[in-house]
Amino acid sequence: MTSNDEQVTSNEDRRLAAKRKLEARLEAERARRRRSRNIVISVLSVIALVIAATAVWLAQNFIGTVTCDWGKAQSTLADTLKERDKIIAQQQPQRRAEAAKYLDTLAAGLSKERTSPKPSSNVPVPFPGADRFIKTGSWFASSSTPVTLNTNRGDLPITLTHASAPCNTAAIESLIKNGYYNGTDCHRLTRSDNLKVLQCGDPTGTGLGGPGWTSPDEPPTDLKPVPGMQSSMMGSAPVIYPRGTVAVANANNPMMGRSNTGAAQFFIVWSDSQLTPDFAVVGHLDEAGMKTLDAISKIPTVPGPDGNKDGGKPKDAVTIKSAVIR
Repeated sequence: MTSNDEQVTSNEDRRLAAKRKLEARLEAERARRRRSRNIVISVLSVIALVIAATAVWLAQNFIGTVTCDWGKAQSTLADTLKERDKIIAQQQPQRRAEAAKYLDTLAAGLSKERTSPKPSSNVPVPFPGADRFIKTGSWFASSSTPVTLNTNRGDLPITLTHASAPCNTAAIESLIKNGYYNGTDCHRLTRSDNLKVLQCGDPTGTGLGGPGWTSPDEPPTDLKPVPGMQSSMMGSAPVIYPRGTVAVANANNPMMGRSNTGAAQFFIVWSDSQLTPDFAVVGHLDEAGMKTLDAISKIPTVPGPDGNKDGGKPKDAVTIKSAVIR
């Protein structure tokens, strides 16, 4: 027979053992729940990452990009020179010597011709109404690119904007990265009543040079129309390209079915100008460069082949020593 003390001790041991078992069971249950919760969190995290990655991929490749079709140059400087004899023969006798001299000038530029790799076909575009876009390598990249044309007349700082002409802006940016503009002269300066621009971007200096490919047309849609002017069978009514506008030059001719001829050549508007809305706007000259542009606009010009004294090559060279992305 056991004593009361032994009975009490035995009962206490059983209660402690039962308590330990209960605590162990509860801890095991809590551990099981933690494992289950961690598994659920891990699965949800993986799902969230997959969804986010898919969204970014879709935005980069479909929603946030545009496909640019880079074309083949339709009429190169070399092509023109191959037709030298034919071109001269088509002129009136009194103008044949002048035509030959002009073609000799073109031939002198042929040795300066250069090419540049085609840009990527998938170009990012900004979110509507925003100045950011999703871009490979960056979640939200700026939709503008600051560049500087370092010229022998002073710096021309330009902000490239990708919203209205993403393909043409990407083309200019690519050409800058590949050094296409370095060491080239601006070949045209106009000062007529309706057209006041400085045109650059042709290494040959002839107006016929190009990088070996062309950009798709991206006509502006937000420029103000010239008051009192209307569209006709010859083309759209002219609009106002404001001072400081940077746009891509082209040789389009709707009557001949010629389109998508822009590429590397661009012009900077030094005073409001009237043009048909056929020239892709790729950016604007920053205020810091206006003084330099105004000084360039006063340089006398050598009349072009048409004898127009209001448009020709600057008599004193305007050379882009280097074009850089800031």
